[in-house]
Amino acid sequence: MKIGFALGGGAVRGLAHIGVLKVLKKYQIPIHFIAGTSMGGAIGGLVAAGIDIEEIEAFILNTPSYRMVDLGILKSGIFRGNKIYRLLIDFLSQKGLGDIRIEDLQIPFRTVAVDLIKGERFVFDKGNLSLAIRATTSVPGIFSPVYYQDKVLVDGGLLNNLPADLAREAGMDIVIAVDVEREHEEHAPRNIFDVIYRSYMIMMTEQRRANLKYANIVFRPEVGHILAFDIGKIRDCMEAGEREAEQKIQEVLALLD
Repeated sequence: MKIGFALGGGAVRGLAHIGVLKVLKKYQIPIHFIAGTSMGGAIGGLVAAGIDIEEIEAFILNTPSYRMVDLGILKSGIFRGNKIYRLLIDFLSQKGLGDIRIEDLQIPFRTVAVDLIKGERFVFDKGNLSLAIRATTSVPGIFSPVYYQDKVLVDGGLLNNLPADLAREAGMDIVIAVDVEREHEEHAPRNIFDVIYRSYMIMMTEQRRANLKYANIVFRPEVGHILAFDIGKIRDCMEAGEREAEQKIQEVLALLD
């Protein structure tokens, strides 16, 4: 029986995926396929490359927050994102995986971006893993887009923020989705980042909800109260993922029985 995972986007909230995957590892749940968008694509890609989930957790928790962003007002994004890219490459390089390609990963992997030229979804199913992760995490207006071949790529959450459909299309018997987005809140945005991200989330909510039909089980860590770019809540997100997975692990085991 093949088990596929769909890891949704949600910026910092997406770090709840780490907690979920730690619990699934503890219960020896196999992973045969991973599809991810935005932070889900970043975490999923590292796991697909064979990096242990505890190592990913330690890397993120031990990285000072100032190393995660590259502040500067540019034409196409508030943050350049180059430091995040550099950190990712360095981390992969430490594992001897600096130039690894998606088609060579230990676990089949897909991540989603959006091409601003054609206005279409673009799925990375081959090519450099670091580049693919950089593209899927390039939130419009926050991080600069990625120029790849004849495409201008941004965060795939615009058109597919929870790619459970890709796991089903890959022939998985069971699809487990991890939804880390918050539902719409009827109050004024708190700051400019909240304005951008709230607008962005309204656009993609319907597609995210529609994709849930492809999942057998949906994990929803309680991270909706955490702002998208609140890097002070990283540990809280991870712990929320662990709690949710522990609460629903029996559902997973029942499907495998």
